[in-house]
Amino acid sequence: MSEKWMKNFEKEVMKDKIDSCLIQHDDKLIFEYYRNKKMKVRQHKIYSVTKSILSALVGIAIDKGYIPHVNTPIATYFPEYRKESISDEITIRHLLTMTSGLHWPGNAVMIPTKNWVEFVLSQPVEYKPGKEREYSCGSSQLLSAILQKATGLDTVTFAQKYLFLPLGITAYKWNSDSQGIAIGGFGLNMKTEDLLKIGVLYMNKGQWNSKQIVPSDWVEDSTAAIFKMDNTFSYGYHWWVLTGEDQESPIPETFFALGKNGQYIFVVPDYKLTAVFTSDITDGSSRPIDYFKKYLLINACINT
Repeated sequence: MSEKWMKNFEKEVMKDKIDSCLIQHDDKLIFEYYRNKKMKVRQHKIYSVTKSILSALVGIAIDKGYIPHVNTPIATYFPEYRKESISDEITIRHLLTMTSGLHWPGNAVMIPTKNWVEFVLSQPVEYKPGKEREYSCGSSQLLSAILQKATGLDTVTFAQKYLFLPLGITAYKWNSDSQGIAIGGFGLNMKTEDLLKIGVLYMNKGQWNSKQIVPSDWVEDSTAAIFKMDNTFSYGYHWWVLTGEDQESPIPETFFALGKNGQYIFVVPDYKLTAVFTSDITDGSSRPIDYFKKYLLINACINT
């Protein structure tokens, strides 16, 4: 990649509310930007990027036999909340793809309640599981609770043992609800360099230093375009997929983790390209995606 595009790209991010950006191409860190020195050591609120990391933990738990498979009914883990209407219909896969059918009133309604799991499971079923997608942090909270019930470890301890420590991730904070369940939808704070590790792990099909951390088939399944939302975006197991069907030239396979206010992990396996952003973009826009398309994908394509 040329120095010219890097300079132009850096000018763009410096003008915006980008806190940090790291880009790795072909196993080399080729771009590093921090708005100031504090951003390099800061544990950033990554919001819904938490969901994608939680997905990795579910895959690890299934691989280790704690959870049978993605089609396991969630009622297995919540017998006290079992309802006749949803008893065995909603599965772990439905939670991962946000297609459980459970009504989702939003974070603002769930957060003040005393028991988030009970709140989510008490919602009415609005459609048959698997038929419609409704983005829900409640689904992620159920997954975190299932992980805890299935493994006998709280989600943070499980993550530390099987994901974070193997990657050398030691500085993080994962907030919990009032019941002590790690917040599956938005609870993690992490350093930018550690977000890059997650991206590189998925770039390498779940391998890190020749060791398989996340099963390769789980990486493939969770980043596949399972539920198509429009001509640009699809959704997998708590990962987003960029399809590019609305463009004249199709883009390569690209998947990403997305968090509120501009937190991203982008992975393009064909180009051996991984990029992460932390931001403070509060106007609801997704400008890092625009930067990613305009500068990174085009230049990686030219130089691949």
